[in-house]
Amino acid sequence: MDATTEAVEEFLCDPKLSELCEILKISDDIFDVIKLSENQHSDFLAWLFDPREGHGQGDQIVRDLLISATQAAAESGLDGRSTTSRFFAEWPPSKIRTTSFGSIFTARELGLKASERVDLFVIDPNNKFVLLIENKAGTTHSQQQLDGYRTSWQEAVANSAHLKDYRSVHIALDRDFAGGDWSERPSTGYWLHLGYDWLKASADRALMHVERGNAAAKLVVSYCNRQTDWESPISQRAVTLAAELHQAHGPAVRHMLESNTGRLEKCWLQEGSSTHMSFMLQNKAAFDLLRDTQGMASIKETLLVKIPGFKRENVYHARAWLSACPPNWEQFMGENSWPVYFRVRYADSTKTKYDIALVFDSASANSETEGKQLRERLKLFDNRFGKRQGTSLRKVVLNRGLGLADLIRKLEEHSNRLKTVCV
Repeated sequence: MDATTEAVEEFLCDPKLSELCEILKISDDIFDVIKLSENQHSDFLAWLFDPREGHGQGDQIVRDLLISATQAAAESGLDGRSTTSRFFAEWPPSKIRTTSFGSIFTARELGLKASERVDLFVIDPNNKFVLLIENKAGTTHSQQQLDGYRTSWQEAVANSAHLKDYRSVHIALDRDFAGGDWSERPSTGYWLHLGYDWLKASADRALMHVERGNAAAKLVVSYCNRQTDWESPISQRAVTLAAELHQAHGPAVRHMLESNTGRLEKCWLQEGSSTHMSFMLQNKAAFDLLRDTQGMASIKETLLVKIPGFKRENVYHARAWLSACPPNWEQFMGENSWPVYFRVRYADSTKTKYDIALVFDSASANSETEGKQLRERLKLFDNRFGKRQGTSLRKVVLNRGLGLADLIRKLEEHSNRLKTVCV
């Protein structure tokens, strides 16, 4: 038996692999089975926003969106004369928290031509507003498209007497937008650009509903999980196991994944089945997760080797992101997590480019006083941390679209600068 085969056999004997296979085997996540198209994403959002639907969340998901939007509106570059800006000026968080949105209904079309129609309308006849939501999941917004949609809607309002009493709110959703930098977004004067992070609050609440026996809330949890970096406890355990297997059996895992780079079924059809391939075919979900986490696992190992000061226990990764506490900042770790950390995410679907953000979570500080002190230090690093001081979570995008070498170089540069404000 050669060394590679021996390593693979040792990997297959690891109890953590057995646990991973079992965890994923019992999953009832429908999104393990299907992949939504962009239109289906909009259909699903329409279902989430309808307070009378069977998800059991009432109007809370709309409220989650509006709370996130009103916080972002202040620094997004909206033209103060725009209907979107004026709406959020009149709807602070306190008003959103205490207002009922139970009369809301959703529509995918309102008599406009298909080429002039945004993805989703959320209409509240009691509070007199219409959210026009243009949603992108894997593609990008364009200036021409957004301006055209806005013009078409203005014409529709002008031709409909009862719509003149409604506020029009233009929101451009992009699953890959991390927030914090609106300068490169199209039509920012009139459209408020948001990512999907607002779904995390929805996921947390839906998980509590699941624990109380609301089975329909599982669908909310699953969707939010896939669209954001929020993870259920089961998902967290699965990713942790995958990371530990990468660490303990890196060469064996790489060998199995690289030996079968295409669809396993096609490899089996062309080459027949080895014992190792049979195991992969019988446990596809486990190896899909190992493949998904392989990229970030590799980033973690490269970071630990190339950048002095990073500690293995202070770097955590999932399928599509990696979190790392900067050297010297681990001293401020709270009860469960770091108040300051880097977040590295794939910049696009090719998974060859990366974005870096620095995240400040004052709720994870050891005290309110320490949280304020940390924010002051971070303001010296980047003055954008001085904005939105009323929010406990602040994410500032530092770099976008970096290759691997530039990613490591920038992380080292940022880490060294952070050391100077840490003392």
